[in-house]
Amino acid sequence: MELKGLEQVRDLLDQAYQTNMGRSCIPESEQAIADFEQKYDVRLPAQYRDLLLEYGACNFGGPALYSVKELDWAYPAFVEAYREYEKEYDLPENLNPFPIGGFGEGSIAFLERNSGKVLMLIHDYSGEIPLQEVAKHFNGLMEILAESAIWVQEQMNEFR
Repeated sequence: MELKGLEQVRDLLDQAYQTNMGRSCIPESEQAIADFEQKYDVRLPAQYRDLLLEYGACNFGGPALYSVKELDWAYPAFVEAYREYEKEYDLPENLNPFPIGGFGEGSIAFLERNSGKVLMLIHDYSGEIPLQEVAKHFNGLMEILAESAIWVQEQMNEFR
């Protein structure tokens, strides 16, 4: 399967998923994704969907990307949390967010489907707007995460 839109980071992804951190990742089935999409009447963003189908979710650092099983609890929790944030903060009205991962301390990475940017919804934020840009686009995020996994593997190999 060729990844639509991820071609420019494919070599990095291939390397990253061969590292110790990537070897345990399991690609998702088309059926699991279709079941999720039907259950929540939502379509996964194309590049994220393709990544899950070809490689599976990854935890190469922050954010750890959600698997379909994790999305089953993370998606409805995100929708509820985002509604609460909209009440509390003056969030931009044109955002079309889809959660793709978590940072461990409660912040959530989401793909903003209109712009393609990856943003962080910051947990327990006390400023004006609880959003921070993580990457200009999904490929940028995957490049950062893949390079991190490769670097960690190289460091581990030096000490063997």
